[in-house]
Amino acid sequence: MILPSLEKLRSYTPFLAIFLIILAFFWKLVFTNLILARGDILFYLYPYWDYRAQALLEGEIPLWNPYLFMGAPFLANPQTAVLYPLNWPLALFPVYRAVKIAVLVHTLIAGIGTYCLARRAAWLTPRASTLAALLFALGGHMTAKVEQVNQLQALAWLPWLLLVANQFVISNRSRHRFGLAFSIIFALQFLAGHTQTTFISLTGIVLWSIMTIAS
Repeated sequence: MILPSLEKLRSYTPFLAIFLIILAFFWKLVFTNLILARGDILFYLYPYWDYRAQALLEGEIPLWNPYLFMGAPFLANPQTAVLYPLNWPLALFPVYRAVKIAVLVHTLIAGIGTYCLARRAAWLTPRASTLAALLFALGGHMTAKVEQVNQLQALAWLPWLLLVANQFVISNRSRHRFGLAFSIIFALQFLAGHTQTTFISLTGIVLWSIMTIAS
């Protein structure tokens, strides 16, 4: 009984390593009072996130933004991400802290997703898959998105979409389950608030699926 337990515990080691390395990478966000405070995140996203949080805490769906120009649509602007479920609990935090949490959580989502993709679709070893996860989650493209956090949130779901699409293509059974999973993850990416990322992801998924079928 002890050996199987140790083996099962060892299987979670890559996930723990990914989590700890991401935590160390973002140590200033996690362990200090420093905040992200320049560019789009300061002048564009902080006000949106703050207004969204106030509305949600008051039990309202913010359809309209009365503070921009002479008023402007709010819910209809995809970058406000009002309907993104992972943003709802963040309404309980100050906006600068909510953004910190979103960055950390979605970097971890990206890392774990890439690890699972590398293991199950590319058949890499746990160490190689861990390296792939860190290269994607902490690479220049992902980390550059901390100032456009809605883009980071959307991009974090790409490895999961590729993984589920891959399983759908290669599986002879349970395709309906993989199709449902793909629909849910695709909806999460779309609602995260950056439609361009979703369109680019779809292109990548189609190319990945074609290559998988052809191989």
